[in-house]
Formats: sequence, C-alpha cells, structure tokens
Amino acid sequence: MKKILILLLLVYSVLFAEYTAPMQMKGATAVDSKQAYALYEEGKLFLDVRPYNMVKQQGKIKGAANIYVDHLNEKELSKLMGKNTPVIVYCNGVGCSLTPEAIVMMVNWGYTKVYYYRDGYPAWKYYGLPLQ
Repeated sequence: MKKILILLLLVYSVLFAEYTAPMQMKGATAVDSKQAYALYEEGKLFLDVRPYNMVKQQGKIKGAANIYVDHLNEKELSKLMGKNTPVIVYCNGVGCSLTPEAIVMMVNWGYTKVYYYRDGYPAWKYYGLPLQ
C-alpha cells in the first residue's frame, strides 16, 4: 500500500506540478524589469515568443516582435536580426517555459547578445510600462 501511495504522489507531482522558469539561462544575460526597461529605453529589440492568439488577446510590450516559439527558426530570426543584435526575449512570466526554450535555440544558432527577461509580460504590465 505504501508503494502505491508513493507512486501516486510521484505521478501527481509530474502531471500537476507547476513549471517554474530557471533563474539563469546559459548563454543569456538575465534581466529584471528595471534592467529590461532600461534596454527598452535604449531602443533594443524585444522578442515575444508567446502564441500569436495570446498576444492578440493580452497585448505585448510596445514595439516588440512576436514569433511564437513553435515557429521560431534560424531563417525567420535572421530576417528580424543579426547574430550580434541585442534582443530581450520574454513570454508569460516565471510560469512560462517558452522563453527558456527560445533562448536555448537562439544560443545554439550563435546569437550572442540574448537577454533573458524571466518575469516577462505580466511584470511589464504590472509596472505600467508601455504596451500595445
């Protein structure tokens, strides 16, 4: 009986545990909202990797490009930016796995100035920063 209970708890934790994005991503510089806004003020590129319909419903950071992570590929990204272009990548905050997924791909493709905005859209909106 004890083994069954342990197995059920393990299955439950795998199926229903909430995702928490890592604090750091290899090859990227982590930024908080204040740092992200400073980069925004400098005119740096922001990349929203959430699904298009989510961006349409919720909005996005003003001026941000939107390429859903499932559609992100090297060719599409090269149309948007060079490999040394600073880019701040974000999604739906600390419970969203899309930014880490996108950053892994971008770093593997040789992008060198990737910023990891872990807090993402919810924090940006919370602080009343520019949206569209």
